Amino acid sequence: MEYIIAFDDVEKLCIVVVTGQLKRPDDSIVLQQLAREMYETRGCDRLLYDMRRAEIIGDRMDTFKAGTVPLDSDHKQIKQQVALVYSGDLTDHKFLETASINRGYHVRVFNDMNQARAWLHS
Repeated sequence: MEYIIAFDDVEKLCIVVVTGQLKRPDDSIVLQQLAREMYETRGCDRLLYDMRRAEIIGDRMDTFKAGTVPLDSDHKQIKQQVALVYSGDLTDHKFLETASINRGYHVRVFNDMNQARAWLHS
């Protein structure tokens, strides 16, 4: 997995573009740690993950584990609003969304970048 981070100061948004193979749940945990670091260092409470060029690897249980946010024992990440934008079928990604929401996190999955941005600004 590779990623590039950009900060949109106008929209007050942190954008992470992910490419390559993303292996759930391990790479998802790396991205969760990145979100935590961006919150702590830049006060980033709205994140947009562009996963459209990433190849997601993992089964249903890996997807469930990816949505559990194990690094957040002090619950700082509950304050973040996270949009994940994928291409193609969203079925497995919606399962990740549900697992995350059930744990109190503000996560939504999209296949349209404009809808994701609109949700982050709502």
